[in-house]
This record gives sequence, structure tokens and C-alpha cells, in this order.
Amino acid sequence: MAYQISDKTKKQSTKCNRMFRCLNNETWDTCSIERDIQGVLLAIITKRDKVDCPYYSSYGNAYYCYCPTRCEIYKRFKK
Repeated sequence: MAYQISDKTKKQSTKCNRMFRCLNNETWDTCSIERDIQGVLLAIITKRDKVDCPYYSSYGNAYYCYCPTRCEIYKRFKK
């Protein structure tokens, strides 16, 4: 299954260094979501290999994703 997102969101995801692999289940390689924070930030359950993602951030013992594409996928598909 391929996930469709808006062109606006894709254009906002300028830092993506993974060639939007999250848009396809066959290449799905993304962090699991713990919760959505006001639609612009996702609290994530981190994986060690995600540290190189430019949208990955940590604060204390918490991990966050602020990728516009990933946020839209979560909002629209709850995935």
C-alpha cells in the first residue's frame, strides 16, 4: 500500500534523507508513534537506527519526530 500525502506536506519535508520510504509499506522504516502532540510533533518509541534522521529529536528520556510527512501519515492513517 502506498500512502498519499498532500503536495504541500511533501514540499515541507525538505530535510528527508530517506527518499520518502515511509510512503510505502514495502519500504516502511519508521519509528512507532506513542502519541500525537498538537498535530505537529509526535512522541515516538525510538529505534537505534533512527538517530541519523534529521527530524528526530530527544529531550531527556523522551524522543520526538517533527517530520511533516510522518505527522500527516499518522493523522490520516493512524499508522
